[in-house]
Amino acid sequence: MDVLKKVLSISTFTGLNHISRVVMTLMLAKFMGAEHFGTFAALLALCEVLLLPASMGFSSSLMRLAHPLYKSQEYALLHGLKRVYFAVALVFGGIFSASVILGYAYFSPHQLANEHLEYLLLIVPLGALMQCQAAFLLALDKKRRGLLTQQCLFEICTALTCAYLYWQHGQLHLATVCQALVLSIGMVVILQFVLIFPLLQQHKPQFKTKHWCTSSLSLLASGAGAALVAKLDVLLVHHWLGPKAVSVFYPAVVIAGLMAILSNAFAVLLKPILLEKRLDEARIGQLMRLFWLCNSVFVGVLMLIAYPLLVLYHEPELQSGHTMLVILLIAQLVTPLRMCSATAIKLIGNPIYNLWVLLFATTITVMLAWYLQAHFGLIGLVSAFAFGFILGTCLRAWFVYRCGYLSGFCMLGYMPASVKAQL
Repeated sequence: MDVLKKVLSISTFTGLNHISRVVMTLMLAKFMGAEHFGTFAALLALCEVLLLPASMGFSSSLMRLAHPLYKSQEYALLHGLKRVYFAVALVFGGIFSASVILGYAYFSPHQLANEHLEYLLLIVPLGALMQCQAAFLLALDKKRRGLLTQQCLFEICTALTCAYLYWQHGQLHLATVCQALVLSIGMVVILQFVLIFPLLQQHKPQFKTKHWCTSSLSLLASGAGAALVAKLDVLLVHHWLGPKAVSVFYPAVVIAGLMAILSNAFAVLLKPILLEKRLDEARIGQLMRLFWLCNSVFVGVLMLIAYPLLVLYHEPELQSGHTMLVILLIAQLVTPLRMCSATAIKLIGNPIYNLWVLLFATTITVMLAWYLQAHFGLIGLVSAFAFGFILGTCLRAWFVYRCGYLSGFCMLGYMPASVKAQL
């Protein structure tokens, strides 16, 4: 019962992050035409792919780097770590995003997207810094502040700004939305700095820059691959089928993404347990058992309300959108196994295993998507990515089991009688 209360408490804030995405995209789908909305969704997906490599992996590694320092009260090193990720996100992030954008503009056949790529030069470095500072707040046990500033605030600010501009001018162009996005992310970054500064201002910074950068880069490959795979479906739909197809597909992606509310909440509780010196599989098994139950219930609820949610998006092809959403939700049934195995590999295992899984699963998925979209269109592409999600999950779980990080019983939330007797 205590675990459930903690999950519900954290879910309130992780839920805000994903509900804010629904609210923002609902409003933009109404205010923008199909072509502009589809292009915005593709550019947003590209930004989210670039955030982790733009931070050189720090947005993924900060929990692993900063939380032990916080527990041992090494505030001088925390202050130094803050300065390092700040410089990396802004300097390296700007250079990295510029190089990727040049390549994207060369290969992209869609003129509207290419005309607005310049905004990514600001959105990506600022977004990378925002993600780093949110992760830093989480590592300092400021869970509510970290989760709120991770995504929710900038999306609410963007939605409110765009709504105001639409009601003032009666139309909303892609450039206006991009400008609102830059302004909103900048405001959240300033707020995060205000929240972090008083915690460390009294300590002179100390640095272990080489160790921090090496540790972050070791997580970068697998983390960047995970981000790419998560958004690759939107990018491929945009590239192969155009922005109008994205406007049909993206609402289903956003609604299915609500499943991450539970996943993120349980991940927040699981990470400290995995970082303990002595692994407690009984606690992990209890947590995972609850996760499997809650996840199955949540999938059922979203399937029941899928049709009304798509109606709110003014879905141009309602039946196709509903079919795609059901396919994505069926794949989400294995989310607990994916979260547990991926987190275990990242925190207590070898992150390179995540990269191997991603390379193999993504290769199979893209080939299957190319074949199925040619024969079945958008439905075929969605089916391919749902299959890829399940395949990657099973491969990660196999690695975790084979390497002895966690038992199969533990990941599946099943506790044998011998374990129950110890509780």
